[in-house]
Amino acid sequence: MKIAIGICEKINGKCSTMGCFRTYNNKEKHFSQYKNIETELISLFSCNICSMDSKENIITIAERLKDSGVDRVHLGACAVKCKADRKDEIKEIFESMDIEVVEGTH
Repeated sequence: MKIAIGICEKINGKCSTMGCFRTYNNKEKHFSQYKNIETELISLFSCNICSMDSKENIITIAERLKDSGVDRVHLGACAVKCKADRKDEIKEIFESMDIEVVEGTH
C-alpha cells in the first residue's frame, strides 16, 4: 500500500516532521492500522491552499499521487487543525480521486 503524508506549509521552519516519520516507521498511532500490511511512504507534501487561496496546486498534487498509485493520504496534525478551515476542501479533492484520507499521523 502506498501512502503519502500531507502537512501544513505554515509549519515550515517550526516542525521537523520527525513525529510523522517516527509514527509511520514504528506503525504507531494513526499508522497502527498497517501493522500487518506492507506499506511504502511515497510522498511528504505541504499544502498551500490557504496561502495561494487556490485549490489548483493541491489538485495537481492529488493527480500526481493518484498517477503514482497512492492509496491513502494521511493529514498531519497540523493539516487536521487547519487554521484556514479548509481541511474539508482538501479531503474532498483527494477523495474525488479515490484516494482515502486519514486524519492524523501522530
